[in-house]
Amino acid sequence: MDTPSPPAPPPAAPAPPKLVRHAPTARVLLLVLFVFTSLFLIVRTLALEPFGVPTGSMAPSLIGHHRAGPCPRCAYPVRVGRPTSGANEHYARVVCPNCEYGTHETHRFSLADARDLSGDRLLVDKNVYSLRAPRRWEMVVFRCPDPDPKEFGKPYVKRLIGLPGETIRVTDGDVYVNNEIARKGLAELRETLVPVFDMTYPPKGTGWAARWVASAGADPRLPAAGAKPPAAPDVVQGTEIVLDAGDAPQAVVGATYRHLLLDEEQNAEQPVRVWNAYDGRPINYRALPVARDFVLTCVVEVTATTTDEASFACRLMDGADAVSAEISVGPKGTGRAQLVHEGNGGLTSTAGVSLQPGRAVRVEFAFADRRAALALDGKQIGPHADLPQVIRRPDQFARPLQLGARGCRVVVRELRLLRDTHYTHYGTHGTRQPVTLGPREYYVLGDNSGNSQDSRKWPTPGVPEADFIGKPFLIHQPLRSGRVTVGGREREFQWLDWGRVRWLH
Repeated sequence: MDTPSPPAPPPAAPAPPKLVRHAPTARVLLLVLFVFTSLFLIVRTLALEPFGVPTGSMAPSLIGHHRAGPCPRCAYPVRVGRPTSGANEHYARVVCPNCEYGTHETHRFSLADARDLSGDRLLVDKNVYSLRAPRRWEMVVFRCPDPDPKEFGKPYVKRLIGLPGETIRVTDGDVYVNNEIARKGLAELRETLVPVFDMTYPPKGTGWAARWVASAGADPRLPAAGAKPPAAPDVVQGTEIVLDAGDAPQAVVGATYRHLLLDEEQNAEQPVRVWNAYDGRPINYRALPVARDFVLTCVVEVTATTTDEASFACRLMDGADAVSAEISVGPKGTGRAQLVHEGNGGLTSTAGVSLQPGRAVRVEFAFADRRAALALDGKQIGPHADLPQVIRRPDQFARPLQLGARGCRVVVRELRLLRDTHYTHYGTHGTRQPVTLGPREYYVLGDNSGNSQDSRKWPTPGVPEADFIGKPFLIHQPLRSGRVTVGGREREFQWLDWGRVRWLH
């Protein structure tokens, strides 16, 4: 007889769950805040630091405390800096830098009722000059060397112009280093530009037709064939320039920009004058210096072509010389882009470059500091071309830009004409007399040359390298005015201007 097996033991009771103790929410938040604050202070102390820009000595590259509003005639956004005194009078008469509305007494443009806006804020790399030496044309932040107790030791931001041991002289708006003109590359030039004309902001009613002169003809290098070249057309179509030379291979259509004042009583061509809208209305417009260094930016699209010999060209003039950028239209294999000096032929030539029909291309063409350069879609095409320096250039020229098309139809959009910074003769050091820098001393200037305390005016022009704080690399908090309707009432406030957030060269 089998012995019965003992009954199975009852299952063990499950272990009681372990209680997980959660830290109080307030304690977690305090810990996160402590870690974040500690990291912020460490980064700020050792690597990066934000700085505010209170004044307009670097305008329009950097904007200080200001007011802003659209031009009544062309709607261009105008920014005018805060004055040291007399705010109402200063803001009561301002001028649009695009169509120059407000220049004439009969046209009033006021920002007296506009909201005050804070200046730009920069992020500054405090370690960069421990790794390398400061470079010409970059912005620097340093402690002001001016012995004036109100300014001494304050953080200033300027553009570095002269390096240790160099002899600096400012003549005719340009900087000369050891008697040679200091030339900028395209990357540096983009940082120093001042707007002159923006095709995308046309005046109400009249548009921009008055500022363009059209021409038509035939290219003498090609035999006459096909349809006759058109008569001088109306090239301005809204905010675009249309160069229709597609009737025949030898057809040529051009458009010349003339700096025409739009006020009826001053309806005459004038040279492009050196002034800064940020400083308010110029006191004596016709006595201002003449700008000579220009940059063209635009979007070009070829919509039709009749020949493999078609091309698009743009020309800039500085009063002494004219340089053209000529770009082939058609297959890249046979295409070519070249810089041509009027009267002396080709300067540089790059094969394998062309404009493709139906494809829009952004064109940058510069003739500044006696240096010409061309870029397509942000990439420089071929080497730049340097012309011999000319200390004095004629003042009376009002047509700095020309466009042309041969054997094709070209649409030009988003056209902007800009000028390079023109350094004035205010002060003594480097202006009335050359200045030679000592070891580890640097010469600095503000972009807003007519309204800047810098090396020209300080008792000691050189800024010691030991006073450098760092290099700004990002505009991270530019502001603009915004409006919102709450409860039936419109309210105005400051808001981030995303269009001006950018990295600095």
